[in-house]
Amino acid sequence: MFEYVMGMQRGTPPPATPDSELPQRLLAGAGNCPSDVVAIVDALTAAVESPVSGELGTAVGLADRLTVLARIRSVLDAEIGRTAVAAQTHDVLAHSPATHLQRTAAWSGPDASGVVVAGRLAARHRSLEQLWRTGRVSTDVVAVIARGLRGVSHDVEGRFLTAVADQLPSLSLRAVKVLISRTLDLLFPDDAQRQEQLDWDRRALTSSRHSGMTMIQADLPGLEGDAVMAALDALADSLRVAGDPTTTAQRRADALITLVNRAAAHGDLPATRSGLPVATTITIGVSEADRVATGQPRTPSPDLTSDLTGGRDPRAVALTTSSGAPVTLGDAAVRFALCAASHTGVVIDDLNSGPTPVSAALGQTRIQPLAVGRAHRFATPAQRTALALRDGGCVMCGRPPAECQTHHLTDWAAGGRTDLDQMVLLCWTHHRHIDLNRFTITANPDTGPDQPHWLITPTPRHQWKRRPH
Repeated sequence: MFEYVMGMQRGTPPPATPDSELPQRLLAGAGNCPSDVVAIVDALTAAVESPVSGELGTAVGLADRLTVLARIRSVLDAEIGRTAVAAQTHDVLAHSPATHLQRTAAWSGPDASGVVVAGRLAARHRSLEQLWRTGRVSTDVVAVIARGLRGVSHDVEGRFLTAVADQLPSLSLRAVKVLISRTLDLLFPDDAQRQEQLDWDRRALTSSRHSGMTMIQADLPGLEGDAVMAALDALADSLRVAGDPTTTAQRRADALITLVNRAAAHGDLPATRSGLPVATTITIGVSEADRVATGQPRTPSPDLTSDLTGGRDPRAVALTTSSGAPVTLGDAAVRFALCAASHTGVVIDDLNSGPTPVSAALGQTRIQPLAVGRAHRFATPAQRTALALRDGGCVMCGRPPAECQTHHLTDWAAGGRTDLDQMVLLCWTHHRHIDLNRFTITANPDTGPDQPHWLITPTPRHQWKRRPH
């Protein structure tokens, strides 16, 4: 044992299992194993016995050996998935296929469940099965598609696979996930609205202590989450100095601490990051802006293949995130972004549309390059002062004016005016509640001295989905 430990310290490999034991170990407890699989075991044993070194005469084949073995792994995974589906169909296993793999082959839970769900999807679509069995797509890609499209119909699965079939072998795992998300947005537009409500209810920030440290974990809706990360990354970049060995994660922690320490002072964040404004950017076509402004529902995509591969989607509302990943916004988030100065709205004429509510309004206002909103979309400093005097803070919870945003009672995109009687102060939380249509704010017709200026009315839950205009 001493010699073995010392060998490990010197970097020499531990004694290998004798090759003669490999077939017995692989076939242990499998007395009824088919002959074709036994032949694979024999071939693998021969491969394991082959020398792998960089010596003259063998080094030139190492790269090819690595490539082919990696492809064989995908082929074996595909065959395991196919066999798992057949075994479950004929009810020959004592446990689920994933549990069987974990208990009899020492697979991890994620690997076992991944190959099983991939096998089920491939069994339903021969074109995907062929790509997998020939090593042109990985098990991870097939499993991601299976999980991302869970719950949809066979027809929807087929439409997605048809749309991406030619590109699938060259797509990264991240790209596949993005296309799946976009497909669901295009085919099930109403789901985006429901998901927005669910995401809002899931928001949370928790903390725990461990070993003298505080662990903070947050779940934030996409729009707000990216605004937080954009601010943290900008401040983290400004804290970097020459020769600083700190990691990106450490600088973000420093930035969060700095933000808290500066909470009493406003406007203290760096104005730019790498020359760009510290703000998320929402790019929206005129046709989509008009749909949001008029309260019309999104319609399912009539041509999924064209929308996914053609690079032109008039229905898209894209949030340009700090990580570069596309995020689809719900209508409430769009309305919120058009009110909040911390997000930059860019309206483009995607369809050369004629007179429409938004395009007509844009035509009557001074436009910056790329039509970046109206010149007076946000409240002026004088209006902010007057709103603070009138409302005294958030009209729903009373948070001080310094922590509030101005909200247009009539959406700016729908022709709302930036006038004092058309705006209220709302804290961030209740601003989002309003844009999710969970409450309505109306002027109180009773202007008596003891009466509130605004009436706050809860919206019935069944009306949360869409905001009336």
